[in-house]
Amino acid sequence: MFIECEKASVYSLNGVFIAEVKVVDSHKDSMGLIFEEEDMDKVSTESVIVFYDGVQGLVTCKCRLSGRVKINGDEIGEIANAIYKVPCLIDELIGIEQRRRDLKVRISLPVTLETADSDGKVTHIPAKIKDISAGGIGLESAVELKQEQIFSFLFETDSDCTRLKGSILWVDKLSGENDPPLYRYGSRFFDMTSYQESMVRKFTFLEQLKRRKTL
Repeated sequence: MFIECEKASVYSLNGVFIAEVKVVDSHKDSMGLIFEEEDMDKVSTESVIVFYDGVQGLVTCKCRLSGRVKINGDEIGEIANAIYKVPCLIDELIGIEQRRRDLKVRISLPVTLETADSDGKVTHIPAKIKDISAGGIGLESAVELKQEQIFSFLFETDSDCTRLKGSILWVDKLSGENDPPLYRYGSRFFDMTSYQESMVRKFTFLEQLKRRKTL
């Protein structure tokens, strides 16, 4: 079913996040999920899993997990403490979010951008994130930024915190000539670690899930 899938996010049937896992043998009917030992107590037989496929995008499935095998060696991969391989069978395809780069959700999140002014001096700019995906964010701010300007900001979720780096792709002035200044920006992330990428993907998925529950 999968073409380029090496990782996934595991959730309970009611949308509670359980773990980030590595995926092995993703092209087979029965693939394997590599769990950290500390996450094994939270695993249930039936789960909702979001697979990150490099070609298809975000593929959400209802899956059946069975048994566990303690492993060692190279199969552990990036997750250094992952010591259990759990067989996974897909029972139902729930949906596919095609990669634009990834699922984008609309939010309203105040942040402080750290950037450099024309003299190279570090400055801090209040802004608001209006949408987010694993590819980048849409911003609004009263301060004018330039195309290709580099910035960073502290990204906080309920479970973690990291500093993300971005670059301005486009600028749109929203305010009229006699109005207080307001600018809208599109940006892209760069130099993201796999952990940071998974943090953003997990956040966007959970935000999307919240919205579906309120409809």
